[in-house]
Amino acid sequence: MKTQSTQWTTALPAVVLVGVVGGSAQAAAPKSPAVEISVIHALRVDGGLSIDPGLRDLPQLTREQPFVRYNVYKLLGRKELVVEAGRPVTEWLVNGRALQVTLLDANEQDGHKRFHMRVTIDEPGKGALIKLLEVTASGNEPFFVGGQSYQGGTLFLELIVRP
Repeated sequence: MKTQSTQWTTALPAVVLVGVVGGSAQAAAPKSPAVEISVIHALRVDGGLSIDPGLRDLPQLTREQPFVRYNVYKLLGRKELVVEAGRPVTEWLVNGRALQVTLLDANEQDGHKRFHMRVTIDEPGKGALIKLLEVTASGNEPFFVGGQSYQGGTLFLELIVRP
């Protein structure tokens, strides 16, 4: 059995240091984008709506499918991973499955950075990755992958590409 080798933490702002040589700032190398992954546990229970305060984008989505089916949303973890074109990054989920995210392409469209991404999750008992989603998303705009059963509810993954 594989163990989870990384820890989930709350998102913290990144700090970038720029070195100064001879009074002028050195040009930084182009920064690779990162993908922020939030793991959300959605449940249907008796009672009213309850949304973890760490889920800043979710309240307006709870009126749409498939989110309308649930009334309790808990943030189980959030992690940011650097992605480079053509090089998949893998993260272990709370249900023991491996999530793999691949940046296929990045381009500029109407002055906005767009990212073509592939998201896969391994199939239990087979170890093989199954293709779940291929999407082109704008930077800092969330997209969701969902539908895996987990502890009486469903897991949703919120992914946001951070340019």
